[in-house]
Amino acid sequence: MNSLSIKLSMLFLGIALLSVGIVAIWINQAVSVNFASYCVRNEQACSCSTDGTAMAAASGEAERIFLEDSQRSLFIAALVSILAALGLGFLVSMLVTRPMRQLSLSARKIAEGDLAQRVKNKGDDEIGEVAVAFNSMAEQLERKEKSRKQLLADVAHELRNPLSIVQGNLEAWLDGVITPTPGQIASVYDETVLLNRLITDLRELSLAEAGQLKLHLEQTDLKELIEAEVTAFQTRSQEKKVALSFNVEEGIPNLTIDRDRIKQVLHNLLENALRYTQSGGSVNVKAEKNGDGMVRISVSDTGSGIDAADLPNVFDHFYKADKSRHRAYGNTGIGLALVKNYVELHGGKVWVESEAGKGSTFDFTLPV
Repeated sequence: MNSLSIKLSMLFLGIALLSVGIVAIWINQAVSVNFASYCVRNEQACSCSTDGTAMAAASGEAERIFLEDSQRSLFIAALVSILAALGLGFLVSMLVTRPMRQLSLSARKIAEGDLAQRVKNKGDDEIGEVAVAFNSMAEQLERKEKSRKQLLADVAHELRNPLSIVQGNLEAWLDGVITPTPGQIASVYDETVLLNRLITDLRELSLAEAGQLKLHLEQTDLKELIEAEVTAFQTRSQEKKVALSFNVEEGIPNLTIDRDRIKQVLHNLLENALRYTQSGGSVNVKAEKNGDGMVRISVSDTGSGIDAADLPNVFDHFYKADKSRHRAYGNTGIGLALVKNYVELHGGKVWVESEAGKGSTFDFTLPV
C-alpha cells in the first residue's frame, strides 16, 4: 500500500463502490415500489406488497421475470461501473504518478552529482508547475556548481603567480645565486601584500555570497562620504593628470548604511575608473535622488570603456576582459564582485553602461 498508484486506484474503487451501492439501493427500492403500484392498478395478484419476493410470487410469471431482469441489470451495471472505476483510477494514477516518478528519479541523480538532469514538462497544471520549479532548481544548482569550480580554478591561478614569484626569489637568495637588493625585496613584499588583499577579499566575498556578512548600519552623510573618498584619490588623479570631481544633489537625507562597505564600493569603482582613464581624461562621481525612494550614485570616466560582449560579466569574480590587466595593475580581480554583493546586501542594485573607447559609467542605488 506504499505505492501512490495503488492508493489512488483503491480510492477510486471505494468511491465507485459507495456511489454504485447507493444508486443500486435507491433504484431497487424505486423499482419495487413502482412495481407494487403497477400490480394494484392492474388488479393482478391480490396480495401484492412492497416486498420484492412476495410480489414476484403473487404476481404473474411475466411480472416475476421483469423483477429478476431488473435486478440482474442493476447487478451488471454495478459490476461494469466498478470495473470502469478501477480502469479510470489506474489511468489517472498513472498520469499523476509517472511524472512524479520521473521527478524522483531525476532528484536521485542530482543527489548523485548529475546536475544536468531535467524533467519533461508536458502540461501547465500543478504537476507542470512542479516540473518547472524542479528544472529551475537544477539549472541554478548546475550554474552554481560551475561557478564554484571556476572560482576554485581562478583562486588557484591567482595564488600561484605571487607565490611562485616569492618562492623563486627566496630560493635564489638562499642558494646565493643572487644577492637581494632593496628593489627585489620590495617586489617580493608587494606580492605578499597582494596575497593578503586577495585572501581578505575572498573571505569578504564568500561571506557576502553566503548571506552571512553582517552589516553595521548607521546614519551616514552621503555627501561627506563621497567627498572623503574623492579626496583620498586626488593625489593619484593629479599624478595621472586626470580631472577628478564630484557632484551631490542638495536635499539627499542621511542614509542608514554600513559606512565601511559603501566606502569600499566607492573606493573600488574610483580605483577602476582611474586605472583605465588616460592622461587628460576625467572621472566624476554624482549622487541624486532617483524618485523611487532610492539614491542613485554614478561613477563615470572617459577611459578605455568595455566591449559590449564583456558587459554582462564585469561583476563576475576574476572575470578579465583583458587577461593582462589585473596582474599588471596588481588587482585581485574580485573588486566589482564585492561591489555588487555589498550594494545588494543594502537592498540596492548595480549596473554598468559603457562603450569601448568612450568610457564607462557604473551606477548603483541605495534605499533612503
